[in-house]
Amino acid sequence: MKIVIFGGTAEGRKLVEAAPSGDLKLHICVATEYGASLLPERENVMIHQGAMEENEMEAFLAETAPSYCLDATHPYAALVTKNVQKACLKLKIPYIRVFREEGNSGDFVSVESVAAAAEFLKGVSGNIFLTTGSKELDKYTVIPDYKTRCFARVLPSVEVLEKCNALGFFGRNLIAMQGPFSEEINYAMLRQTESEWMVTKNSGREGGYQEKCEAAIRAGVKIVVVERPEEVEKACSVISLSEALQFLESLSPSAAKKEYPVERKRKVVLVGAGPGNPEYLTKKAADAIKNSDVLIGAERMLAVGAALLEGEGKPSFISCRKEEIAAFLREHEEYQKAAILYSGDIGFYSGAKGMRALLDEFEIEEASGVSSVVYFLNRLGIPWHETTLISLHGKQENLLPLIREKKWVCALLGERGQISHISKKLLQAGLTEVKITVGERLSYPEERIASGKPSSFENQEFEALSVALFENPNPVKRSVCAGISDEEFLRGRVPMTKEEIRTLSLSKLHLTEDAVIYDVGAGTGSLSVEAARLCTAGRVYAIERKPEAAELIRRNKMHFQVENLEVVEGSAPECLTGLPAPTHVFIGGSGRRLPEIIEVIRKKNPGARFVINAVTLETIAEIEALRKKLPDLPKMEIIQVNVARSRRLGEYHLMDAENPVMIAAF
Repeated sequence: MKIVIFGGTAEGRKLVEAAPSGDLKLHICVATEYGASLLPERENVMIHQGAMEENEMEAFLAETAPSYCLDATHPYAALVTKNVQKACLKLKIPYIRVFREEGNSGDFVSVESVAAAAEFLKGVSGNIFLTTGSKELDKYTVIPDYKTRCFARVLPSVEVLEKCNALGFFGRNLIAMQGPFSEEINYAMLRQTESEWMVTKNSGREGGYQEKCEAAIRAGVKIVVVERPEEVEKACSVISLSEALQFLESLSPSAAKKEYPVERKRKVVLVGAGPGNPEYLTKKAADAIKNSDVLIGAERMLAVGAALLEGEGKPSFISCRKEEIAAFLREHEEYQKAAILYSGDIGFYSGAKGMRALLDEFEIEEASGVSSVVYFLNRLGIPWHETTLISLHGKQENLLPLIREKKWVCALLGERGQISHISKKLLQAGLTEVKITVGERLSYPEERIASGKPSSFENQEFEALSVALFENPNPVKRSVCAGISDEEFLRGRVPMTKEEIRTLSLSKLHLTEDAVIYDVGAGTGSLSVEAARLCTAGRVYAIERKPEAAELIRRNKMHFQVENLEVVEGSAPECLTGLPAPTHVFIGGSGRRLPEIIEVIRKKNPGARFVINAVTLETIAEIEALRKKLPDLPKMEIIQVNVARSRRLGEYHLMDAENPVMIAAF
């Protein structure tokens, strides 16, 4: 009896390996040389290498004339499956689909049609990347704010572009390009458009389905899949791998009967490899390394595994990139158990973050490790639950305010000269009595721990992956609300948003700790400074076109030691082009370009929160005109504030009124 199997997958290989010999003849079709190299050499197995088009499949099946055809191709290979089904139906060959069980996720939604996709997307937030073409683009117009939130990728023909423009897709929301598109191009487009959702048809490998899905998973973008019509598929049988193994056995009466276990997923263990010395590996981490088929990680981490194994040979793959690791594991199905090694513990600023989402078809386990920070603080006798823990490894942190306000701040370093740079900044800020302790090559025989004041570290270098503890003997408590006194700011002749108005405006902004804030027309930078101090995990961009004012903001930035404040010198909206999308925007001065500024910002983020201060009648008129121009603008709240300050006149005190200020928030 002849059986044809399509699939250079793990399922296809296992069917060949487990199939009984004797009177059963197997013809397995694989697309690549690598897929063929993984198959066992058996007398009753014929290997056919090379991709086949629909007519080639039909000719091959007609010549082979099998009793059954088993399709064990990859779930992404939708077009291959469709062509095999058509050929089998035409030649009246029984077709059986061997399915792969996929993990379900809230980040993956399957729908029947483009209209159903649009209906679902009506209830979600965030930008949407559309890759289903121009034919049914009109279906997406039911999505709220689709003109700003939806980005359509279509063919670059005049007719298509005219149709898209008529529907409201144009400018930056229309991408006219001819495919096919690689994973890298898809990934770049998803990041550029800041998309949270992607819509694709299940068009198979030829339609770039796999590349789009891989790019979306990599970018953390949720996927809506418009499934293929099922006219052909309804005529087929669908069975699991374990059922397929039993089926092949039943076709050979002379073979001894076996019990096949339910197919298990390949296993990946995320291993915290500790500070570097194998002595500090946990038992579970050590067992994962010993029992794995392959070790993956940075060269330094693989050295930990090699030291544990004491020269025992084991395959390895040097990489720190999540997407590269995921691709390697998918390409090398011969590795059933993999250990990915990470420095320290997988739960503390680790590259393990996000790995689970990229490997949803694998069984994932965790093996916790000893963080280098925990090891370091234990060596110093410091209770690490009382310290503020941060990472400066490839990240920006507002470090100086933390050191000023906390007794202990412990940081993972990321560059050789970093501690010297920090020491100089501490001296400039007047934090001369802070004690610095740096740990280098922790847990190794050549471990080095050095302590001293900032002045003693100005010209010292330590290895990039060191740990530093900053101990402030006199921490200063920070106010938890806005309201820095006007007298504390460096002034000059530049206009400033006064304390009472500043406090109200910040309140109306509804700031979050990680906010990205534009302060347009920043003046002295008083509001920028306050916002930067409140949003310690965020970023503030003080936008100012006057050089004198921009320099004053820089001086106030140094005066208040707010590292998360960046001065952008130039005129809005032109200077906003290269900045990240804001979550909150304060406009204290617009140069009579208020509508243009708001339009540009809302294209960056339609959900940004705005607060505008108006002192002149002309600005008030602009705000009123803005309400009429933008009918989709959410309800605008407007208040007018009159502040009066007392001044002494002889034995009496009189109240002097400041100019009334109108505050608009939306």
